[in-house]
Amino acid sequence: MQYENVYSLFRSQCAKYGDTPVFYTKSDNVWHSRTWKEFGTAVHELASAFIEKGLTRGASVAILAGNIPEWAIADIAAIAAGGVGVGIYPTSSAEQCKYIIDHSDAEFVIVDTEAQLEKLAGLELKKVKEIILVQGTSPGDNRVTRFKDALDLGREKLAANLPIIEALAQGIKLDDIAIMVYTSGTTGDPKGAMLSHRYILNSVESLRQSIPIFDFDVAFSYLPGCHVAERISGIYNRLYNGTPAYFVDDLSRLYEYMLEVRPTVFASLPRFFEKIHASLMSDSEASADRFDPQKVKDAFGGRIRLLTSGGAPLPNEIARFFADADVPILQAYGLTENICVAFNTVEHLKFGTVGRPMPMCDVRIAEDGEIQVKSPMMFSGYYKQPDKTAEMFTEDGWLKTGDLGEQDADGFLKITGRKKEIIVLSSGKNIAPALIENLVKEDYLISNCFVYGDGRSYCVALITLNQAEAGFKGDYAEMADSPELLDRVAQTVERANSRVSRSEQIKRWKILDRDLSALYDEVTPTAKLKRAEVTKNFKDVLENLYEN
Repeated sequence: MQYENVYSLFRSQCAKYGDTPVFYTKSDNVWHSRTWKEFGTAVHELASAFIEKGLTRGASVAILAGNIPEWAIADIAAIAAGGVGVGIYPTSSAEQCKYIIDHSDAEFVIVDTEAQLEKLAGLELKKVKEIILVQGTSPGDNRVTRFKDALDLGREKLAANLPIIEALAQGIKLDDIAIMVYTSGTTGDPKGAMLSHRYILNSVESLRQSIPIFDFDVAFSYLPGCHVAERISGIYNRLYNGTPAYFVDDLSRLYEYMLEVRPTVFASLPRFFEKIHASLMSDSEASADRFDPQKVKDAFGGRIRLLTSGGAPLPNEIARFFADADVPILQAYGLTENICVAFNTVEHLKFGTVGRPMPMCDVRIAEDGEIQVKSPMMFSGYYKQPDKTAEMFTEDGWLKTGDLGEQDADGFLKITGRKKEIIVLSSGKNIAPALIENLVKEDYLISNCFVYGDGRSYCVALITLNQAEAGFKGDYAEMADSPELLDRVAQTVERANSRVSRSEQIKRWKILDRDLSALYDEVTPTAKLKRAEVTKNFKDVLENLYEN
């Protein structure tokens, strides 16, 4: 391994790239850059402030912020000061923030705006010594200090604290915990996955060998830094390869920024690529099989060379469309506990799969169909939950992913469902609902498909629609009753049913009058279905599908 730990990687890259820009942020309608040298200075000043303010060795620093350079600065500064960075989703409620801050034993919390700070107002946070506010003014709460003031203190004390930072860095072992990522569980409270320096460094090397990015590439930072994909494939992958990032301060302007910045690499969820596809098709008289490839590239600014997708299945129709335009979307698969499992590459690509196992990762399919992995990129356990950690491993040390899958003769992996989501029909048949759900969602008109049938004689489904893809300008509920769209959904369900066994087929279905939402706790921040909540919220609708 080239680096002793994440901090030594950071020091090496700052020295190598010096006055080269690493971060771009927009203000007053102008992009402003910060250099690697400035990045290094800010990290050391903040680390110095943490030490001066009494950060305990191994304690957590929670980061409640959107996509700003201070996210990466705080994460690495925590490591440099002997702590552990912990991310919190910016969309989290006050109760959810409190849970992660308290459970992680955070001593400091970085918040980006006064709106985020407001969530913490009045909360009793067990171990928090200080809340550091990036933008805005302190509201008079004696727990709050400004980010700028923290840097000023760190700079003032840096001569005394830098030797401490260097000594801490030299003592960091590869198996020491660097960061924690709280999983957005579909049941129960989130668990804090502890990720080591070994996990991070091996993961970014595995990514480099699979889908390399370079220091001349242009990338965006817009996905949540608290999610393992952006944390590893974004923040630390860019650090490893010297790749600069443009920070998206307003998601509604992402497409506008795309045409302005003209990225060369871009990662997203399938939903974004579906929107691009719908926009291109609605603006053109050409059919999907006669589309000008340059127009597809121009939708991303014209310089795009690498598109990647994960988190949910990519509809085959969308995958073929972009591949035909010479910009294939490379689908991947991983989990918080081992982010680098499988990846399609330009050289080895197969639609409908998540690719072949990545370098350093071994994959096997257990007798019950579960995907299990073993690698030097596995997590170190759940914080303060040894019993939950033990449940994640087999007796011979393989990590249980909880996902069901198949591996073909060429080694390509296909996800077929979730082990814990198995439906048992009254006939005793076991059904993996994700399989038929994903087949239905291959139609990009469908935003969500929820299959239900536990203890029943057949399966039913609740379906929601993508309003933009439907091209419907009116009310969502009105759209759900459109005869044309009802006919389209009927054909989609019929096609999906033709590809599964009789017991797996959807016998009856209903288009809901609204989409599933995190506001009602029906999906996680990463858009995974929370089945118990969906069942509870639409109990009457489901019951009606079994009447008559």
